[in-house]
Formats: sequence, structure tokens, C-alpha cells
Amino acid sequence: MPILKSSFFWFFCFTVIFLLSQDFWSWQQDISFSLLHLPPWVFYFIALQIILAVALLLFVLNFWETSSKEDR
Repeated sequence: MPILKSSFFWFFCFTVIFLLSQDFWSWQQDISFSLLHLPPWVFYFIALQIILAVALLLFVLNFWETSSKEDR
């Protein structure tokens, strides 16, 4: 996919992930517990980390050029 080779796409992608990690909308939220007796922000953080890991994997596989490919 040519969009995965674009530096603007990756800048936008990582900027969106960074902005989503700034938890501006629930600073005044009352403490409540949900699944497994954990606060909801824990699951939000886990989901963001999974999204970041997938984005980094795709970035490494599609955008970076390795020297081992050039040596072959």
C-alpha cells in the first residue's frame, strides 16, 4: 500500500495516538469501577497501547528500510 510508505501518514497516525493519550475529557470524572474491579481508564490505556503496538509494527514493516535488504 502506498499510503503506508508516506511519512505524512505516519506523522498523522502517531499524532492522533498521542492526542488520544492526553486524557482531557475525564479529569473530573467520579471514580467508578468496572470489569475486574478496575477503573475504566485502565482498559482505555490498554486499548491505546495495543493500537500503538500495531501502529509501530506496521511502521517498522512498511516504512523503515533495513540495511540487510540493501546488502542482498
